[in-house]
Amino acid sequence: MIQEKWTDLVKGCCSNHYNLKIKSNHGNYHCPTTVSFALCAFNADDELLVTIDSNGIAYCIDLSSTPAYRVLGSVGPSTSLMFNPTDRNELFIGLNSTSIKVLRINDISNFCLLAGHSAPIINISFYKDYCMTASSKEVIIWQIQSYCKVYQLLLNVKSIVIKKAIFSNLGHVAILYENNLIQSWMFQQFDKDNKINARKYGLKNIKDLQFTKDGRAMIVCGVQNKILVFNTTNYDLLKSTDCFTGVRQFSVISLPLDGGANSIVAVLTTDCTLKFVNLVTSDIIDSCCESLTGIKKILVSHRGHYMAYISKEGHLEIIVLNKILHLHFNPRLRIKREQKKSVSHQTEDNLKYVHHAIKEELKLQRLMPILKEFGEYPEKHRRLIWTTIMELPSNKKAYNNFSNKAPHEAIFDILKIDISTDKTRNTPVSITLSCLLHWCPILEKCSFLPKLIAPFVNVFKTIPILGFEASVFIILNYCQKWFEYHPLPPLNVLGIIENILLEADPLLFNYFANKGITSSDYAWPLLQSTMSEVLGTKDWLIMWDHLLSLCKPWFLLMCTVAYNIIYRKTITTKLQTVDDLQQFYKTQGHVSIKNLLKVAHKLDCETPYEIHPRRYLKKDINVLAKEGPYPPFLQFEFPKYLTDELRGANLKHLKEKERQLRGLQLNTAELMEEKRLRIEKDNFMKSIQEMRLNEIRRCYENQVLDDKRLLEYAKRQTDDSNSCQYLHKTKWTNLECDGQEYICTADFKRNKRKNKYKNCKLLQEQVDRLEFEVQDLLTTLYNKSSRTKSKII
Repeated sequence: MIQEKWTDLVKGCCSNHYNLKIKSNHGNYHCPTTVSFALCAFNADDELLVTIDSNGIAYCIDLSSTPAYRVLGSVGPSTSLMFNPTDRNELFIGLNSTSIKVLRINDISNFCLLAGHSAPIINISFYKDYCMTASSKEVIIWQIQSYCKVYQLLLNVKSIVIKKAIFSNLGHVAILYENNLIQSWMFQQFDKDNKINARKYGLKNIKDLQFTKDGRAMIVCGVQNKILVFNTTNYDLLKSTDCFTGVRQFSVISLPLDGGANSIVAVLTTDCTLKFVNLVTSDIIDSCCESLTGIKKILVSHRGHYMAYISKEGHLEIIVLNKILHLHFNPRLRIKREQKKSVSHQTEDNLKYVHHAIKEELKLQRLMPILKEFGEYPEKHRRLIWTTIMELPSNKKAYNNFSNKAPHEAIFDILKIDISTDKTRNTPVSITLSCLLHWCPILEKCSFLPKLIAPFVNVFKTIPILGFEASVFIILNYCQKWFEYHPLPPLNVLGIIENILLEADPLLFNYFANKGITSSDYAWPLLQSTMSEVLGTKDWLIMWDHLLSLCKPWFLLMCTVAYNIIYRKTITTKLQTVDDLQQFYKTQGHVSIKNLLKVAHKLDCETPYEIHPRRYLKKDINVLAKEGPYPPFLQFEFPKYLTDELRGANLKHLKEKERQLRGLQLNTAELMEEKRLRIEKDNFMKSIQEMRLNEIRRCYENQVLDDKRLLEYAKRQTDDSNSCQYLHKTKWTNLECDGQEYICTADFKRNKRKNKYKNCKLLQEQVDRLEFEVQDLLTTLYNKSSRTKSKII
């Protein structure tokens, strides 16, 4: 519902300020909250101001007399807002739904929607009867009268992101891309474009750009302490101003006598402070608004009468610029005020100027002659020089997101330390390692990470944030393609080293090949520690003075090959075993660092382009952003099939696979043990059976021998009796006695056979009992082994 009642605005700290603070219950009458505003826009006459809060409710403020406001109603969550300059009552609103809502203030229920964007609108601008809307993916120009699409910018590269697109009053079209490239055309002359690379002028992170009201100049600003002014005729640089540190947003101010040149600019710095700058004199204008801080967004009216700003808390305040800037255009008042007030610089301002002066003095153009003359940087200033060369931003907000978390659980496996030892956990290396694992969880499988970062952390050990950022810088730039086969060694990088060594020293390469020594043995240990294990501390620092200053990420590979070439004689004569070789690449050598760098430079110059590392590695150095989160890592390094398996989100799945694999291994071991016991049991039973058969065979053979002896004896007796029939009777008596003796002997033999049969039967029973006991013993042993394995599982 539209609220017809007008309510006066509340005056602020002085008569030039007005506040808009509205209490809203949102359905709860007991807990009112202050409305948080998100967008605002002035009409062309500077008489109306429309603002939209975070809930999509629009408010209209009348500035023609006493400032007052009323509620227009709900227009929906919005991302951009602008008045139609040809119609003071028509609004163009960019919605979160990527559509553009066109409505009139008097009746917001009647509106039309313009569709064509695939992303939310980021800004809207006008030129004559045309409206240009921009999202992060498209730029569309509409005809206002018919609301038809006239032109659309087509991006050939999907990775390019649009940050802003604006019209000038002369018909210039300027588009700012996320890669800090500005592209400009004249309206309806899109076949001729101009490109501006702000990096050439020392501006690396552009935040905002605007045209002056006369359209003859374009102003560009960014995070660096620079404001660049370009001539829109040929886009030459007219002015470069560096008054303060960093610009977040700015707006030109139209003044009565400036003729549209707009030399006064309202600037919102990166520390959310409002300042007014004279671009002609590069001075900061003294005003009563110097104390305004905590500002999120600013907007200056078209005629320069008012400025509205939204604070971090969401409050909307309006400033009357005519009264604020009156002091600047009244020389007498300014002179009197300067005489009464002595200028005093704050400590923070002094530090900012000092840091700026240091950066200017420590540019590579000035440092390289020092390095060539002395071969190294002064030890006293090395940390400052490295910080400047790597452009470490000291991004405390992003670093605190990692350092405030609990130590990563993987550091205890990587460092092989005890969780209960606080002394070990709180070392600079452990803290930095934990932050790196929070930054990129996939690195938890990187066992060489402590050796890689430890030397750089020790350089910045008194400033942990710089140690972390230096480690990230080295990993992003000097460890390119190290992780495409992670956690395996980088076979692609090692292949490049092999090609360089084959070209530079074929004899040493053939020696390695004949001995079965691969680049994983003679190059990978050096890369893992960035050669800190084989070089002394001073030599290692000198080597990295050159590596960082040359800005050649591949030069570390050249130093690795150079180290092997220098030690060719030692490698081919003294190192006989694998242990000797491994120990050699972990022990500090006595190589001259000057000689090492000389050989490395020679390799860099003489290696053919076909096998040179610069053909495969990125030449540009990635610098960490001063604001926002740190850049992601390993997002595009892995092949996709490895990425899906090694991403942090699938670590639990991998652990489950590992547990299942361990269970299968234990089950296999159990089956093998059972098979072994069964084979041993069968072999034992066979041996027992053979013993039984041998014993029975022996018993039967003895019985057969006894029967043969008895038959022979009976035969002899029978022959003797036939030959002695003619003897006398008395002799018969003796024969009878002999027969009796024979009968007694036969009985004895028979009893003896019975005893043997009993003994054999007794032996059989003993064998059966022994077999049963052995079977019982094997069964008991098998059951005990099964219970033990089940406990282990």
